[in-house]
Amino acid sequence: MRVNASAGSPRARLSETRGGVTVVVLAAGKGVRMNSRIPKVLHPVAGRPMLLWSMAAARAVEPARTVVVTNPSQDGVQAALNGEGQTVPQREQLGTGHALSQVSAEHRTTGPVVVIYADAPLLRGETLQRLLAEHRASGAAVTLLTAILDDPRGYGRILRARNGAFRSIVEQKDASDAEKQVHEINSGVYCFRGRDLWPALQKLENKNKAQEYYLTDVVALIKGKVQTMLVADAKEILGINDRRQLAQAEHIMRERILDDLMSRGVTITDPRSTFVDADVSIGQDSVIHPFSTITGQTVVGEDCVIGPMTQIRDSSIGDGCRIERSHLERVKLAANVTVGPFSRLRPGTELGEGVHVGTHTEIKNSRIGAGSAVPHFSYLGDAVVGTNVNIGAGSITANWDGFQKNTTEIGDGAYVSCDTIFVAPVRIGSDATTAADTVVTKDVPAGSLAIGRADMKIVEGYTARRRARHGASKAAKK
Repeated sequence: MRVNASAGSPRARLSETRGGVTVVVLAAGKGVRMNSRIPKVLHPVAGRPMLLWSMAAARAVEPARTVVVTNPSQDGVQAALNGEGQTVPQREQLGTGHALSQVSAEHRTTGPVVVIYADAPLLRGETLQRLLAEHRASGAAVTLLTAILDDPRGYGRILRARNGAFRSIVEQKDASDAEKQVHEINSGVYCFRGRDLWPALQKLENKNKAQEYYLTDVVALIKGKVQTMLVADAKEILGINDRRQLAQAEHIMRERILDDLMSRGVTITDPRSTFVDADVSIGQDSVIHPFSTITGQTVVGEDCVIGPMTQIRDSSIGDGCRIERSHLERVKLAANVTVGPFSRLRPGTELGEGVHVGTHTEIKNSRIGAGSAVPHFSYLGDAVVGTNVNIGAGSITANWDGFQKNTTEIGDGAYVSCDTIFVAPVRIGSDATTAADTVVTKDVPAGSLAIGRADMKIVEGYTARRRARHGASKAAKK
């Protein structure tokens, strides 16, 4: 196989002198078994694309450079990387060895080269640190990460000599019956010595049934010591090839996340029914009750109680908040806010300290000042509400006029009685009051009362006359 340029450039030698590490992330696989229009490496695990889990693991070894081998026909990969690492294309998918050979001359150094896969999101950064440390300490030409599996089917087996030394890797399809009984497998994660890797890649051949260039064959081509390191947790090497394995990885990752939160002082009352994304932060002594989902870039403060049955996405929740059976998306809550049950806070909502939002309330793109309350059955859209305002049940801001959204402003200390409708744009002054069943169509001055209901009439004797008419009608029908 033809490869580009030599590894022994001045830049490469300088990198080795400085202890520079190269990490190569193989991310060009087609992922046919995912049966998806989305590139496999962009499918999320615990809210983070698989590729970014691999990039996070790579950062743990503080590489001088990270090279991502991508499939140029797949959209979205560059955007997900957001400028992290250097990308090189693998225009034809001719095997893992071929993918590694796409690393251009400028990125080839004589120092350590760590190779990982973008579809193995469970691999920990700490494991790569250990792998690199053992590789350096042993002076090996290549160090393999291996695992012991109860069911090793589908994996290449690690064959050893009688004294336990590494002998070779045999693929499942080529293994004898005796070799198939071996439970130590090759994970596909390697740490190479660069000066040995790049020349060996030039000798790689595709003399196999698939006519592909396999990275495992490079190990046999390298002249030098082969070292192995057994991974502590075999779950780390799980590769994602289909949706079933994706679900399995999701379950494992969420267990890790919840375990980490609990170790940091967060109470998770039922981990089996609680879902927290990787990029969520939760403060000490907060309690998360069952059937709650906290996703995206959410930050939850200390001493909060979340749930049960609460969904929070991309939101900031201050200390001491209580949120029950509610849905929050892209909102900001100050400290000691209570929400729910059965309320929905939509994007752009900001609640000041001590705000109370009760049951069956919806708020969108609104700011509500400290100490105010929206106790129940109300809708506030595009509203600016001051401090210590009471919004009575059934109140609504009519913010849409058929063409655009309009703002309702309610001043500090205002008292809004039940069934008030604000026809925006409208402004209510501080300390103003609205009477129950009022439709507010114009500004209300500070300290004023707004009454916009129809006059009530009382018709005396009405009930008796109605009953009499009903009785007469029944008698006529007989």
